[in-house]
Amino acid sequence: MSVSNLEYKEIMKKIKSEDEDERRYIANLLGEIKKEEGIKPLIHLLFDTSPAVQEAAADSLIKIGTKKVVGEIIPLLRSEDASLRNIAVEILEGIGEKAIEPLSSLLQDKDHDIRKFACDILGNIGSSKAITFLIPLLNDQHINVACAAAEALGNIKNKKATQALIEALKGRKWLTYNAIEALGKIGDTRAIKPVAQFLFKDDPLISFASVKALGEIGDPEGAEYLLPLLGSDTFNKEVIKALAKIAKKNGKKKIFSFIKNKIKIDLLEKFLKDPDPEVRKSAIYLAGIIKDKKTVPLLIPLLSDNEQEQDVWEEVVKALLEINPELDYLTAELEEKIKQTLEIFLYDNDEKLRVAADRALRKLSRMTGEN
Repeated sequence: MSVSNLEYKEIMKKIKSEDEDERRYIANLLGEIKKEEGIKPLIHLLFDTSPAVQEAAADSLIKIGTKKVVGEIIPLLRSEDASLRNIAVEILEGIGEKAIEPLSSLLQDKDHDIRKFACDILGNIGSSKAITFLIPLLNDQHINVACAAAEALGNIKNKKATQALIEALKGRKWLTYNAIEALGKIGDTRAIKPVAQFLFKDDPLISFASVKALGEIGDPEGAEYLLPLLGSDTFNKEVIKALAKIAKKNGKKKIFSFIKNKIKIDLLEKFLKDPDPEVRKSAIYLAGIIKDKKTVPLLIPLLSDNEQEQDVWEEVVKALLEINPELDYLTAELEEKIKQTLEIFLYDNDEKLRVAADRALRKLSRMTGEN
């Protein structure tokens, strides 16, 4: 948007208007004009008493998005006003990659809170360009900074950080925990063995993180390490969720050999009754992979539960289609209830599911017609 110098001067006169709506309008307008002369006035409006004006000014600074904006915003990270610091963080993250190099200088700041802020922002920007700046911070003397660096690398999700995070596993407890979480987010199979070594440690928090990370990495090799933990009352729920994640990521055929005959039906029954819907969905999904008809009587009651969550219900129908596509074990009442779900599946991205649903619907329709 272009304006004449005269128009711009008139706009700037209104920056201190007593009318909140007018100040907000000017803040938005400066973002459209995108002149660097508007940066200072917009910074001024970040201190406005009106949250709406502050928000408009922040949005406009993001739109201008130059390194000069970044230079003006970075000092606000040191403000004692928490809301102003949050606005500064929001702007820097909104600007994105252009903020990385200026922010990197803060990673050497004497104030550990500033170093942590910088790690958090770089992680949320999510660009691989920040990796080389963040890796040295894994050795920061302040644990909160080191953990923030690990978390940031996990949020960036680039395999270039894998080896450094594996090395960080040898460090302090909380850094180990954050490094494991980060490796799970990155999903590099090189991390499977290093992470798996923490499954049987005395610290349950670290073990929980390891189970979850192996599930997120999603490789069948991780299933081999997880299966022995199914007998543990402490970890079995997390293990069943992790195994389901691995199965979904790799396809049912690849995971089948790992879990067939290794997940007992009575244990699966326990998971199917768990109050946590995520545990139930995971157990249902695995039941569909195992395809053991003994699980059908365990799954059917879930369809009769009117309190059941919709996504859990749909997972049950999918599993039943896997076990026996004919669905010849349903009562007339359940057949009617299940038709709506099958109709939804006709539009699913999974072609195999669409075909199975269409086949089941045709059969159920024929049966209804005969009656």
